[in-house]
Amino acid sequence: MNRRQTLGTLGAIAVLLAAPRASRATTARAVSLVDLVRRSTRVAQVMPLEASSRFENVGDMRHIVTYTRLRIDDAIYGDSGESEILVRTLGGHVDKLGEIVHGEAQLIPNEACVLFSQTNADGIELVTEMAQGHYPLVSDQYGALRLHASRNMPHLVGNPAGAAAQLSGLEFARARALIREARR
Repeated sequence: MNRRQTLGTLGAIAVLLAAPRASRATTARAVSLVDLVRRSTRVAQVMPLEASSRFENVGDMRHIVTYTRLRIDDAIYGDSGESEILVRTLGGHVDKLGEIVHGEAQLIPNEACVLFSQTNADGIELVTEMAQGHYPLVSDQYGALRLHASRNMPHLVGNPAGAAAQLSGLEFARARALIREARR
């Protein structure tokens, strides 16, 4: 190979290395639907009503957390007779400060969703497996409600048939039946 060919090859390699590639901020192991249901104390169709953020110690670090008040419209599993619950997610905005937690569920006021939640040792309700436990409901062209992956869903590895793959795109009634079946 002559000098011109060598420089041309090195130049091509440099261009390939510098070219933009798709990347993900977060990678997580996909959880199966059975495991997602088993880890949850409640699964429900909910409507986020309002949210507020504040600083709180989580583990050994100070973080911004958001508490969202949710109305329970359809208790799929784990009904405790409550009509509303308060769920904590990581991240949010306090004054001019914001914290983004990649892979965390984003509960948007007035956006109906199916939510898998669990209660931690401190009695705080959390979204099970972060974004893997949150599925916004969107009406299709025929008016049927369908589950969609959480907008903050991380890149999932390890289980191509995980809960997110099974539930995303399903009509709500079919998803409800699958969730109840997974509990048995």
